[in-house]
Amino acid sequence: MTATFQRIINRIQTLAVTSSPPPRLDKHAAESSFWREELQRQIRWYTGEPIEMYGENPPTEEEKIKVRTTKDSAILTWGKIHQQAKYLSDLSLEKSAFEGLKLLDIGAGPYPSAIVFAGCDLYCLDPLVPQYLEIGFPLHHYENVHFVHGYSENMPIMDNFFDAVISVNAIDHVDDFYKTSIETGRVLKPSGKVRMHIHYHPPTEAEPLELNDNIVGSAFSWCDGFRKVRDSKTKRGHTLTESGESYALWSNV
Repeated sequence: MTATFQRIINRIQTLAVTSSPPPRLDKHAAESSFWREELQRQIRWYTGEPIEMYGENPPTEEEKIKVRTTKDSAILTWGKIHQQAKYLSDLSLEKSAFEGLKLLDIGAGPYPSAIVFAGCDLYCLDPLVPQYLEIGFPLHHYENVHFVHGYSENMPIMDNFFDAVISVNAIDHVDDFYKTSIETGRVLKPSGKVRMHIHYHPPTEAEPLELNDNIVGSAFSWCDGFRKVRDSKTKRGHTLTESGESYALWSNV
């Protein structure tokens, strides 16, 4: 580790100590409630009910993935039709972007959407993995994905393990943004790739962080070349209407 890099990390660690929010015991409950409702909405969408699902039409019989239960079939179909396409469009990447690389998805949620990237060794980190199983998300169907139950502020992963780290509309859900940045730098190999789709918005119960360019740039100042490459009001299936909100795409590649 260079002296310059160590100075940057020391500064970020100081910010992490002074900026840590109080524990939000209600945050995970709100997130779990959201995913319970989403699961039921996906079943209704799959079975053809006229429900608004981020602009996605109900699947045709040819598009449907069919496994033993309607619930699992609905979730797998939604993941393929919406979530995987969302990752490609929101991150502005091709399917081959991480081929041959060990990839970490921070805040992956109940779908390993990054399986859309061909030929990578995928790890999905999320603090709610047990809750997803309890709710009924069929994580067992994804045989080649490593689901990691843990917090982004203290990842149960060895140093310099990943070639690339991504996050899609999830980094604003963490408890401490600066500590998450430090951990990202620790588990990433030198000169590794970082690409994040970040929602800027006022704080909410499930999304407590109010991020902006200055906070993101400061927290990831250890990452050479990390910059905002796009700012938008739209992502796949949703358009922001409130002033002061945007979707920012940050990357070092």
